[in-house]
Amino acid sequence: MQAKPIPQNLQELQQKVTFAENVKRITDQIHAANDLDHILLDLRKDILSIFDAEDLTIFAFDSEKKEIFSKIPHIDSVEEIRIPITEQSLAGFCAKYLRPVSIADAYNIAELQGVHPSLLHDTSYDKRTGFKTKQVLTYPIVADNKYLMGVFQLLNKKSGARFTRKDEESVAEIAKALGIAFFNLRKISKKNPTKFDRLVTNNRITQSELDQAIAESRKGVSDFETILIERYKVPKLEIGKSLAQFHKCPYIEYSDRTIVDIELLKNLNVDYLKKNHWMPLKRDRTAIEILTDDPGDLDRVADIKRTFPGLNIRFAISLRRDIAQFLGSATGQGDSSSTRKLDENVSDILGELVSEAQEAAAEDAGGGLDENDNAIVRLANQIIADAYRQGASDIHVEPYGEKRETLVRFRVDGDCFEYMKIPQSYRRAIVSRLKIMASLDIAERRKPQDGKI
Repeated sequence: MQAKPIPQNLQELQQKVTFAENVKRITDQIHAANDLDHILLDLRKDILSIFDAEDLTIFAFDSEKKEIFSKIPHIDSVEEIRIPITEQSLAGFCAKYLRPVSIADAYNIAELQGVHPSLLHDTSYDKRTGFKTKQVLTYPIVADNKYLMGVFQLLNKKSGARFTRKDEESVAEIAKALGIAFFNLRKISKKNPTKFDRLVTNNRITQSELDQAIAESRKGVSDFETILIERYKVPKLEIGKSLAQFHKCPYIEYSDRTIVDIELLKNLNVDYLKKNHWMPLKRDRTAIEILTDDPGDLDRVADIKRTFPGLNIRFAISLRRDIAQFLGSATGQGDSSSTRKLDENVSDILGELVSEAQEAAAEDAGGGLDENDNAIVRLANQIIADAYRQGASDIHVEPYGEKRETLVRFRVDGDCFEYMKIPQSYRRAIVSRLKIMASLDIAERRKPQDGKI
């Protein structure tokens, strides 16, 4: 028994239902978009898939420059194209007169002049890309039926025929959704500044370059700040300041003079902190200061509050690479590992000093440890951290020449007591490290100097 063929009118009904479902899916995605780039770049292929066309371009209206613009994704970059609102192009004409245009042959001068005596087809894109434009359906994107938001343009119907009335109706539905979305995004952008407005305002990077960097970071090849620093040569300090301005938090750049309170790290997984880009830096009587690159990440903030329940949290901005450096400095392992114990004491560090000094001597008979050696840095940090925890008002570092150990004493409640003795061979390194932390001249050994850590 042969299956009965589906009646043509039923097939058409099924096609209409399927198309309506696809249109609804696309319009839902358009309304859910949280920025313009998501529509121009990420949704472009999805929108094209529901039309019988080879390509499409979605233009947005730049109200300041009085131009329409779009962004075209390429393999390793994003190209921004801008078109004046004039009769010199089909999209420009559509934007100027807020009327749809359907052309069977974009290179037919007579057909173009039949729409408007001055209308031309801009061939620059075809020449640059090798794409041959034939049929064109251009539709205005408007809000409240009168405010220009952009232009929707379909290129080359796959069947080779002119775009139909049905195509125009479908485009009108998508254009309506785009108009609402563009209008809402414009209102949001006026109210809410972006994280990197300061970079564009201060001419550290152009908006086009910033858009390209965002597109590159979305591919996952590298994180956004690395792309800005390495490819676009934006100073790290400027990125930090821009983030700080947006989040209204102070910016803290990595410095080996900054003391990390390792007590706060004792029960935390350092690999987890690196992966999630936050860390506790210090605490005082009122709050714990947390470094993060995004205090606006609600999930991250919730994790931090769960980690330090009942405590006041004070956020500071730090770039991801800086957070990794702070964690590496605190654990003594750089970026390679987080296995070092965070509850080490000065005896552990002194033992390591002896080991490092022996290695240095073996490698270079005339050398030794200096103020930049890892163990010296951690020893200086540990002395200051212990003094703070014990409530010391003063730290006395008392070198007694090359043959006697250097004495370190703390003053607490007016009384001085011995904290530790440092082997004489390390006295210059530890004193130089403390001078560096206090921004003093390490070469000056005769005159008194005042500094601050």
